[in-house]
Amino acid sequence: MTITALAGSQPGQNRLVYTPAWVRAQTALIRWGQDAGLQATVDDFGTVYLDLIGRDPSTVIATGSHMDTVVDGGRFDGLYGVLGGFQALTTLQQRSGQPDHTLRLISFSEEEGSRFPVTFSGSKHYTHQAVDGTLTDATGTTLATAQHAAVTQLLALPNVHHARPALPQSFTELHIEQGPRLEQARRQIGLVTGLVGQRRLTITLQGVANHAGTTPMAQRHDALQAAVWLINRLRTLAATLSPDLTFTVGRLDVTPNTPNVIPGRVSFTVDFRHADNEVLTRFEDLIHQEAHQVPDATLTLAINRWVQDDPVVFDSALLATNQRLADRLGLTSQQLVSGAGHDSGIMSRVTPTAMIFVPSVAGISHAPAEFTAPADLEAGIHLLTASLQAQAYVTQEVTVR
Repeated sequence: MTITALAGSQPGQNRLVYTPAWVRAQTALIRWGQDAGLQATVDDFGTVYLDLIGRDPSTVIATGSHMDTVVDGGRFDGLYGVLGGFQALTTLQQRSGQPDHTLRLISFSEEEGSRFPVTFSGSKHYTHQAVDGTLTDATGTTLATAQHAAVTQLLALPNVHHARPALPQSFTELHIEQGPRLEQARRQIGLVTGLVGQRRLTITLQGVANHAGTTPMAQRHDALQAAVWLINRLRTLAATLSPDLTFTVGRLDVTPNTPNVIPGRVSFTVDFRHADNEVLTRFEDLIHQEAHQVPDATLTLAINRWVQDDPVVFDSALLATNQRLADRLGLTSQQLVSGAGHDSGIMSRVTPTAMIFVPSVAGISHAPAEFTAPADLEAGIHLLTASLQAQAYVTQEVTVR
């Protein structure tokens, strides 16, 4: 099947945090969990926790991912880890009964930063990190306002506990790779050793809006032309600094955005990622240097960094366990570093953490064409199930399919 065919057959997914679609999805998950006999809890940020209570309820083994999406996102990013985790818990419940340690599925409220200028707010709240509730979306709605309206609906559901549960003893996230490496290597499983660091900036250039026909070219203060010059310079510098440094301008806002008016104001985002913090800092320094070299010195400039996530190294013991289980299950695998950020990066600061990847066809993600073959989805869930069983059913032998 071609990527074009996949894109044409699936609409984009839009579950931006606290929107009606997001509320419906978290509601459905709560109801499924309760139908399966799991205890449902919702915290102040709308993260959903479904617990299969163990003989020792004080020790928790957790899995999960995030419910939100980017705008017009794919079917599997985030949701696969939530539904795959749900499948793993219910399989173990049916096959092995009550675990020795409590098993917890977590559906984090937000990870993508698609609606508000903050990422990983769900896992940050769970791990007791502050999140600014005064941040606003494109309509001017504050995060706190949207949050209250949405979370109130979840807490109104029957038999839902309202709490921020204690942190788990471990956390494992099942996820699509969102890149081409596993497919190209013909591997079923990626065992993630860590995450690249990432930073996101918004750069704003203020010039002068003026008539497109009557303003001489030499007398223009065109913010868009300056932005184009700067973006091209930064892309060149990124390539020369490190071949592994990724550089993306993903959003461009032009004002007044009218065909017959010279753009007076332009804002654009810069996302850059690398496994070495020194490389990230060096590139950020270069951004500031180049921005002040824009040819039109009359333009005013503002640079705002709103994401800074350091590189992450995951737990070596969990990695070794998952490698052993993948081999035992007969799954082909390779170890790799993730080029994307994940809730696991936040969780790794407070508990031993692991990630399991499955292949993404053609490496496509954050788009309607995102696709993973059913057999690969199944393989990832089998490995997650075995990993959770090894951690939570300490008196039982791991079942091999």
